[in-house]
Amino acid sequence: MRNLLFLLLIVTIGFVSCEGRITKNQALVEDIEEFKKTVSVQVDIHKPENYTEHKVDTTLSNGFRVKIKAYTDMDNSVLFTKIKDTINYQTYYRNFKFDILVEKNNKVIYNKSFDKQKANKAFKFNPNLVKGSELYNFDKLAILNAIQVDDDPSYTNTVAIDVVYAIPETDKVSHHKILINDKGKANFIQTENY
Repeated sequence: MRNLLFLLLIVTIGFVSCEGRITKNQALVEDIEEFKKTVSVQVDIHKPENYTEHKVDTTLSNGFRVKIKAYTDMDNSVLFTKIKDTINYQTYYRNFKFDILVEKNNKVIYNKSFDKQKANKAFKFNPNLVKGSELYNFDKLAILNAIQVDDDPSYTNTVAIDVVYAIPETDKVSHHKILINDKGKANFIQTENY
């Protein structure tokens, strides 16, 4: 009986002394989580950081002269955010505007400027696309990735310009071709998406 009383006393002391304390590691983890909730640092990144401009002036063997100017739209960008540790990285990918001028026999036959809205319309990037479709969100998130003259000699009465739009930080890309005939009529063709 005495051993039973002694065992009961030890069990009672064990239950009474257990106050629900947490270990040092648990306390540290909780403190870090609380710190992350209260302290945040924001880092703004702009790509490209400064105004950039790229010009192409090409005379093709078929008699066309093509001038393309692509330049940073400093007022229009796409925002991607990423939180790592306690730092909120906000990356602003600037959109680009581009101008296309085509001459045939020293006569201007095509002269157009494109910003994000005009490009959305020309390349059929619209907000009504179903989620999961190839061009979903290209109207909001895609930026100009490349624009260049296609110097394929098979284009005899036409100028071909390749245009690539992509959504940053993803593998979503849309390739287009602008075909401009010798009368200055442009045709926008989607060539590939992935």
